Amino acid sequence: IVVPGESKFEVLVVRSREGITLSKLQPPVHAVFALAGSRDERPFHLRALMAIAQIVQQADFDKKWLAARNPQEMRDILLLGKRRRD
Repeated sequence: IVVPGESKFEVLVVRSREGITLSKLQPPVHAVFALAGSRDERPFHLRALMAIAQIVQQADFDKKWLAARNPQEMRDILLLGKRRRD
């Protein structure tokens, strides 16, 4: 989502233990990421997408994500997940 202004960037993360059905052809979704930022933060937006993709592709992501007991544990999974850091 592109928002007006400068130097603005936020990530909203949603977890659904039951899963959200977006298509009957695909399994339910348990994690949703929404990124919002101003145009000047577009490079950061792309880096954030890359980091999210690397984290959620880990073999144990789903298990850890669904087992997290509170928002802090969910945050830790994302912030401490294995990814390439430049």
